[in-house]
Amino acid sequence: MCDTLLQRSEESGDKHMQIISYCLKLDYFYYKNDEENILRQTDEVKKACLRLDNLKYYYFAWGGRLITYYIKQHKVNVAIYEAKKMLQDVQKRHYNPGLSDCYNIMAKIYVTQSNPQLAYENFQKNIDVIEQYELSDINLPADYASLAQCALDLKMIDKAEEALQKALPLIEDTTPYQQYAVKKAYVLFYLAKGDLAKAWKCIRNLEKMFRQHKELAVYIVGLYYVKVEYYRAVGQYEMALKMVYQIANDSTPFRSKYMDYSLTQKLGDIFWDMKDKVKAAEYYRDYIAATDSVRTKEIQNSATEFSSILEVEQLKNEKNALQLSVQKEQLHIARLILLFFIVLGALGGILFFRIFRLNKRLKLSESIVNERNKELKQFAEELREAKERAENASMMKTNFIQNMSHEIRTPLNSIVGFSQLLASYYEDNQETKEFASIIEMNSTNLLRLVGDVLDISYLDQTRYIPYKSVVEMNCFCQNCMDSIRSVVKREVELYFKPSCVELMVKTNPDRLSQILNHLLLNAAKFTQKGSITLEYSLDEAKDQIIYRITDTGKGIPKDKHDFVFERFTKLDDFTQGTGLGLPICRLLAEKFGGSLVIDADYTQGCCFVLRLPWVRA
Repeated sequence: MCDTLLQRSEESGDKHMQIISYCLKLDYFYYKNDEENILRQTDEVKKACLRLDNLKYYYFAWGGRLITYYIKQHKVNVAIYEAKKMLQDVQKRHYNPGLSDCYNIMAKIYVTQSNPQLAYENFQKNIDVIEQYELSDINLPADYASLAQCALDLKMIDKAEEALQKALPLIEDTTPYQQYAVKKAYVLFYLAKGDLAKAWKCIRNLEKMFRQHKELAVYIVGLYYVKVEYYRAVGQYEMALKMVYQIANDSTPFRSKYMDYSLTQKLGDIFWDMKDKVKAAEYYRDYIAATDSVRTKEIQNSATEFSSILEVEQLKNEKNALQLSVQKEQLHIARLILLFFIVLGALGGILFFRIFRLNKRLKLSESIVNERNKELKQFAEELREAKERAENASMMKTNFIQNMSHEIRTPLNSIVGFSQLLASYYEDNQETKEFASIIEMNSTNLLRLVGDVLDISYLDQTRYIPYKSVVEMNCFCQNCMDSIRSVVKREVELYFKPSCVELMVKTNPDRLSQILNHLLLNAAKFTQKGSITLEYSLDEAKDQIIYRITDTGKGIPKDKHDFVFERFTKLDDFTQGTGLGLPICRLLAEKFGGSLVIDADYTQGCCFVLRLPWVRA
């Protein structure tokens, strides 16, 4: 669907929807945690954004998806490395919204690393950029809330209060998430100040918001977290334990191991507050054992990440060295070129005098050249007029053939019809019936000639033949065999050899039957005894149906295999026919997207091989 959206937006010239299609595809890989495709698609989005001059989604793909993915996967070093690269890029392009995004990403990285000081500094830089350049950011109240929580972690209660007061007038009634983020921060602020009544009032307001706005359900863990802190503050440890267990249950679908460790530590803290030091020690022991293994793994991952970063930097250095080498080579070439031009200039000075002398002779010959140019222009004009006359004559010939063929066809149909009527009316009079049959046969031959001419004229102007109907191939081929049964000699047997019990294909029945009927009639005409066989097979590798029409007639010499497909050509001038049948068959096969050839290896008669695309029904 993303590829279709991209194709249609490119066709309509909608640049915004082109970017959206790239970003949606990135989201697909992002939510599947497909790192390889996230890296590839991020590059695709960034290239498209630069091409379409859209830096907003350029930095969204880089920070909001790639770096956020690294944060989720706890690849902190790679995330910091990418964030610093993004910061350098933003500063180079002087794009203030991207600078804000960059500081926000850095703050989130430090939050995950339990470094509230650096997180606080980067949240403050993010807010300063937004306010300084008056940027539109729907998450500004939430950024103030995050700044306040970092301030509380640093015991800077006054700074936290200042941040929350700035957030209040920015909250929009239509954005519940902003209200949730600020009120959650206020709960932690009141708990830090020891104002438990106001903290509980905020919690009740939060519960009311979650009941009114179902879309906040994904943030329910945040509500449980502040309730745990409140119950610990008021000494209701059983309720605090209940909330921790509630967090574990409600967050199961998306809970990471790091949340498990945090919950384990939180249980230890609650039991410690309850003076149950044995139980607290058990949870602390589980927490320490788990986090020790995690830290070991993180150290290993950090080493791997640093190794990858160093390899990338090494590749960059090698690339820069290569570019420097190329620049030196280009400078050397430039010097050689300059020297060449100096030498050339010297030679030019030497030759100038000679050219000056020859210039007089050239002026004398210019008059002769001008006269010849006039003659050439006149000749070219005559050629153009002759070409136009030839094209007009060709078009008139085509139109004339089509019109005359249609005019001739109407009376011929009448003649054929009346001859058939005479033959049936005078059925008892053998002589009259024979005359009527001769009229009918020759009229039919003439009608076939007219039809062939019309077909040639039509096919020359047609690019391809449409596949419009579904047929059952065995019945279709059997009907073709039955249509020639009346003209086959008595000593000749007809065989049909299908390769499938039943085969439904999409084709153009009229044109396909025209090819098969003509090839079968051709075989019947030149086969006095023996057999005529129609068979087909499937080439699944090339998605083709291969038809073979084989007879035991006199055959066609190998040196004439291509000759018989030329228009108005016949091997035997005394044989009835126009020489258009086989050329029409090959032309039809090519318009189908296939081919028609004679099998050179078959020596018992003649074998035509027709290859057509296999379009499954």
